[in-house]
Amino acid sequence: MKPQMVAGLLLLLVCAMVSPHPVVGGKKRPRCTEEDKAHILKECGHYTKHGHPKEHPPKHSPCCKAAEGHDMQCVVDLLSKDERRDYEQAAIIALEEACD
Repeated sequence: MKPQMVAGLLLLLVCAMVSPHPVVGGKKRPRCTEEDKAHILKECGHYTKHGHPKEHPPKHSPCCKAAEGHDMQCVVDLLSKDERRDYEQAAIIALEEACD
């Protein structure tokens, strides 16, 4: 093998080892459970039901305490067909930022 080819392969190998893997990295989010979803919907219904005023809950409210630390997209993913009809998905997802 030519020295240039060996050097090129070594450089490629080093770059591959140093580059972050696209699947790794980013913030890991805890999963949610049906119990988490039920508690969040109970405490945050006023802010998330269709037809309610578009307002954010106070940061120290029972709603924010229920939502704290949970992945709201996970909660939305667990919604039943009836719950999707009753609750506004965007409002549930907005809780994550509103209560942060």
